[in-house]
Amino acid sequence: MYKPANLREFVTQAVHKKPATQVINGHNQKTYTAVGTIKGKFKQKTTSELNANGLTIVEDKVSFITWWSNNLEAQDVLTINNIDFEIIGTVENVEMRNRYAVLSLRRIEGGA
Repeated sequence: MYKPANLREFVTQAVHKKPATQVINGHNQKTYTAVGTIKGKFKQKTTSELNANGLTIVEDKVSFITWWSNNLEAQDVLTINNIDFEIIGTVENVEMRNRYAVLSLRRIEGGA
């Protein structure tokens, strides 16, 4: 049976936000509304630097382990320490027990 860590290690607090699109002056504008807060374990995986059109783009990939929730979906945003991370792909339901969720997150900063 999967046990990620002791419960006391789920200490990183994140604000869960859902995306919504609005048409403003004929353009789709993406806005985010806060749904709630979750706690979990934050672990950085990789950092990549790319040069595109003369701009340097930094992309961080992160793993976030938390309690299972049905409202976590791809394209949602988690704000951790005032930094927005986007959920990549589907949320992993560990051993299909609806107890733990493993989220793959990414942050893009720079010219993107």
